[in-house]
Amino acid sequence: MDVAKSCAKRIRVLSVIDGLGYAGDETRMLNMSRWLDRSRFHHSVLTLNPLTYGTAKEYTDRKSQYVEAGIQVDDLAQVVPERRIDLPAFASRVYNKTGIFRRAHRLAQLVRKWDVDVIDAHLESAGLIGGLASRWTGAASTVTVYGGYTETFQVNWPWTTRATLHLVTTVITDSAVRAQQMRALLRNPSKVALIPNGIEEPRPKRTNLEMRRQFGLPEDMRCRIVGQVGRLIEYKGHDVLIRAARVVLENEPDTAFLLVGYPRNESYRSYLLALAKELHITDRVVITEYPGDIADVWAVIDIHAHASLFDSLPISITEGMALCKPAVVTSVGGIPEIVLHNETGLVVPPGDPEAMAEGILKLLRSPALASRLGVNARARYETFYRPDIMVRALEDHFYRLACCRRQGRLMAPL
Repeated sequence: MDVAKSCAKRIRVLSVIDGLGYAGDETRMLNMSRWLDRSRFHHSVLTLNPLTYGTAKEYTDRKSQYVEAGIQVDDLAQVVPERRIDLPAFASRVYNKTGIFRRAHRLAQLVRKWDVDVIDAHLESAGLIGGLASRWTGAASTVTVYGGYTETFQVNWPWTTRATLHLVTTVITDSAVRAQQMRALLRNPSKVALIPNGIEEPRPKRTNLEMRRQFGLPEDMRCRIVGQVGRLIEYKGHDVLIRAARVVLENEPDTAFLLVGYPRNESYRSYLLALAKELHITDRVVITEYPGDIADVWAVIDIHAHASLFDSLPISITEGMALCKPAVVTSVGGIPEIVLHNETGLVVPPGDPEAMAEGILKLLRSPALASRLGVNARARYETFYRPDIMVRALEDHFYRLACCRRQGRLMAPL
């Protein structure tokens, strides 16, 4: 087969994810979608279970951002309705016991119908389904994953993740530490590709004062706002930041804290609100979600705090760097790869409110240091974490997979 001719045709990439919410992977995928070269790639998004990550409103709000960017978003239940399949008794029990095989079968139908070259799965559940569909159809497949976690927030690799890593053609992750861990799990470690996040610089449409009023924050600009942006989920360490806030407010009362993110469950938000009340700082701590452009939230933040207990390479850190925001972050996962201590930010141990408070106070009391860190962070963003850098790497990855698939050089379907 002529290699040039087989790869000249526009490459069809189908991104598959359970649902759409306001979390890091959906932001990464949105930036990828916006920057892909549409003369070379036909790209669309397919959701498997729209309400996996949040409410119907959150899904609708997030989907609208994709649609506004000109990206086709479909739901598997709508484009391939489920139909009864007659199977022998044992096979029927296996097939119907879990939705994984049923969804993988329907995804395979769609892959054949649309002549998909690359199934670009995101996160473990969609990766398992995408991996099965690729084996059944001969399409290339890749999964973007960041590592699972346990209640102690240590890296955990359940069987579903391990199966996904083995089923797909290649694996993509965003930090060197996660890439190394995944390679150790595989017989063919070269299938793991490290492609860090590349994020567009947030461009606020609303002013600082408008956002202070939106969130009920002090309107006096002398009051500095410390903010954490990210889904309200236990491993993001919001409770650590709230405990640090009490220490900061005792020493620098002209400060307020803003925690913005959709909750995975309301009980965690309730816990955070109760903690702020217990510490008598509810008048200076706002915990809320924001359905609009996240850039508007950044307009009000003076110092970025990221108190995570578990992470890979958080999107919010990249966004803050793009905006020259001085930051105090924790030394978990791949964060030290992106934030260099005392050069592009302050890096503190996880789960340590006193260390987090000390870092925030240092930036509040030293505007020159805060400015230097912010400028250096912006320069590092420009060098490594722009969206075009990420997308060129992804395009090369998809191109190689599509060429192998079209030349019949991928693993044979099961």
